[in-house]
Amino acid sequence: MSVLELFSPSLREVGVVEAANQLGLSKGTLSRWLSAMEAAGFLDRDPVSLRYRLSARLAVIGELARDATSLQRLAIAELQWLAATTGETSNLAVLVGAEAMNLSAVESPRPIMHTGWVGRRLPVHATAAGKSLLAWHAPAELRRLLPAQFPKLAARSITTLDDFLEELATVREQGYSVAWAEMEDDLAAVGAPVRNHTGLVVGALTIGAPISRVPEDRLKLCSEAVLKAANSLSEQLGYRSEFTT
Repeated sequence: MSVLELFSPSLREVGVVEAANQLGLSKGTLSRWLSAMEAAGFLDRDPVSLRYRLSARLAVIGELARDATSLQRLAIAELQWLAATTGETSNLAVLVGAEAMNLSAVESPRPIMHTGWVGRRLPVHATAAGKSLLAWHAPAELRRLLPAQFPKLAARSITTLDDFLEELATVREQGYSVAWAEMEDDLAAVGAPVRNHTGLVVGALTIGAPISRVPEDRLKLCSEAVLKAANSLSEQLGYRSEFTT
């Protein structure tokens, strides 16, 4: 397994000496390991350079693993942790057309809470989920997908596409999104992107809470928990930072 973890987009082939040095093991040990992995069909060896690379058989197994991985199933534990840690309702949202949609939700343990039901459609311009889902899209793509003007839903709703694109630049810079009195006047939300094994954003984890309980200066603290949960879920989907696209 240590040998397999050596491979990355920047290291597609590895030699015996190189692998031994990186793992801190003897050349003889690594030579036996690599030969055994080649014999089992998990590695191929270049006949000229004598370096090893991942095999087609391993690629097939990887595809089976990805097919068996459910974003919704894996998210449950992170949503439960997020709701317990922050005390607020947590949600998993995905992009459906030009809207965000709640795929899973865990309600706040508190009697007064924001309700995020499964299947709810959310306007992307006024929600933390929408911002995290769209922030890493190309601006040209967003101009094709979104209207030039947005409806004003609450006191601080963003109403123009140009302003929304500026907001998405902020999201990319800080790594998380915030919506403060943008969909509802008493709703604060924080979100972070969930990435798959290629680095593509495939979802967003968010928390939503009454503004009366989550003042603006507490959003940074909330964002740390949301980022931790989103990063954990991304790692379970196979994401590593060097795979970002």
